[in-house]
Amino acid sequence: MEDAAIIALFFSRDQRAIPETDKKYGALCSSISFRILQDKRDSEECVNDTYLKAWNTIPPQQPRSLSAYLGRIVRNLSLDRFRTKNAAKRGGGDALPFEELSECIPDTAQAQPVDPVLAECLDRWLDSLPKQQRVCFLRRYWLGEPLSEIAKRFDLPPERLAVTMHRLRKSLKRALEQSGIRS
Repeated sequence: MEDAAIIALFFSRDQRAIPETDKKYGALCSSISFRILQDKRDSEECVNDTYLKAWNTIPPQQPRSLSAYLGRIVRNLSLDRFRTKNAAKRGGGDALPFEELSECIPDTAQAQPVDPVLAECLDRWLDSLPKQQRVCFLRRYWLGEPLSEIAKRFDLPPERLAVTMHRLRKSLKRALEQSGIRS
C-alpha cells in the first residue's frame, strides 16, 4: 500500500492504518529500535508505541515521508528508553552513535518539532556530500548501524571509515557554526 493511502487511513481513523503501517515499515522501525536498545522486547514495545504515537498525531500531522516520520518517532522513543534504562549506569559500553553528534547538534531526542532552520542546514550539508559519505553518515547517525557493518557494506577499512565519520562531524559542526546555529 502506498504511503498516501496509509496516511488517508489514519486521517479517516480507520484501524487498518496500523497493520498496513506495520506491514510496510515494521522491519525498518524494529531495526532502528533494536540497534539502539539491543533488546528485542524493549524494541517491540517502542515499535508499538511508535504506532500509537502515529495514530495520535496523524491527523493533524500529515507527513511528507511516512518512513522518515515513523523513523524519527521510533528513534526518539528508543533513545528515551535507552537513557532511562542506563541512567544509573556509569561508564562501560559503547556510546550511542547519536551521542557522537552531541558536539555538533543540540539534543533532538525530545519529542518536539524539528527546528526548520536546523533541518534546512542539515539538508544543505547532506546534499553537499558525495553520495557514499552521505549514505554512510545516515546509516551511522540515523539508523544507528555500527561502523563495522557500514565498512563491510562499502568494502572500507573500519579505521578509515571512523576517520571519515570524525571528519564529517567536524564538517557538520562548521556548517552549523556558519549558519549561526552553533557558536
